[in-house]
Amino acid sequence: MRRVACVILAAGLGKRYGGPKAEAQNDAGIRFLDLVIELARNAGLDPVVAVVGSNTMVPADVRGVVNPRGEGEQIETARLGLAAVDASLVESGGEDVMGTMLWPVDHPFVEATTVRALIESISTSDPDVAVPVHDGRRGHPVYFARRRWENLRGVADGGARAVLRSLGPLVVEVPVNDAGVLTDIDTPDALSAWRAAHSPS
Repeated sequence: MRRVACVILAAGLGKRYGGPKAEAQNDAGIRFLDLVIELARNAGLDPVVAVVGSNTMVPADVRGVVNPRGEGEQIETARLGLAAVDASLVESGGEDVMGTMLWPVDHPFVEATTVRALIESISTSDPDVAVPVHDGRRGHPVYFARRRWENLRGVADGGARAVLRSLGPLVVEVPVNDAGVLTDIDTPDALSAWRAAHSPS
């Protein structure tokens, strides 16, 4: 089976959060970055690339890329990640990656079963783009086939959202029973709300 890669978008400064969200932690003290890395690995995504800010450490067994412009547009981080995936394929002599998930680090509570459902759908239908949908709303991570990476590299304004809009009917929606795909932990209040919603009653 051809592989699906993962690019973790974790270079943002996290101004609304009060610091880089890659360094934010769940109740067990595990960084968001490490949560997403573990989810990606458990789902079978390979290679996994983490694009981070200058002061964030990446585990030694994960390919890390530094984006020193954390204040820039997220599409810049995505492009660095895609370049790293390409470099990984050159080094390994492999061309069997069919596409990549773009996974913002502030969505750390996606379920592994959701990612596996996305991979199954991708492997079956080979879409240009695939997005998880919960309660009628599109979420993350979003899959882009390799043949659409040039769209991400070339988009002038609007980033990946603009690419999604431009591809229209080529985007496949995958229904999932997982509110985590919509759970954007953008502020400390958002994390508190998630904790309250998932704490034992």
